Amino acid sequence: MIKKPFCTELYNKYDNPAKVTLVEHLLNEGHELLNEKENYNADIATEKEGVTYYSEAEIKAAWTDDWPTTWTEIRIPERKKRLLAKHTENLKFYIFRKDLKQCWCIDSSQLIEDNLKEARGRNIYKGEKFFHIPYKEAQLINLAQ
Repeated sequence: MIKKPFCTELYNKYDNPAKVTLVEHLLNEGHELLNEKENYNADIATEKEGVTYYSEAEIKAAWTDDWPTTWTEIRIPERKKRLLAKHTENLKFYIFRKDLKQCWCIDSSQLIEDNLKEARGRNIYKGEKFFHIPYKEAQLINLAQ
């Protein structure tokens, strides 16, 4: 698996704001927080109506306003496959706009091998693969700020 090396600077800049915003959203949706401590598993574990949910948060820094319709898909890195192996159900990925006013919610069931392809971009290593999810198949969530 080819992947971009871990960048502490980007992690420190974006990880906590994404998680805080996601926790706030999930609590507003009636979830009870079980775990948000970094354990290299899913970012957030919650419970709602007796069911445990796992959520992964990420900020897409290039997304700064309304979603550009020329971006036909949302990309989730292949390295997230490790979460699919651990959580076979109730796993969701939340991709936030840079200002945290909107996010896309993608169910893990959408991350299938047929959607795993090489991607190109200025911050993507040659050969790096991503799950390509058509944005029309994701749920856009508007967040109160």
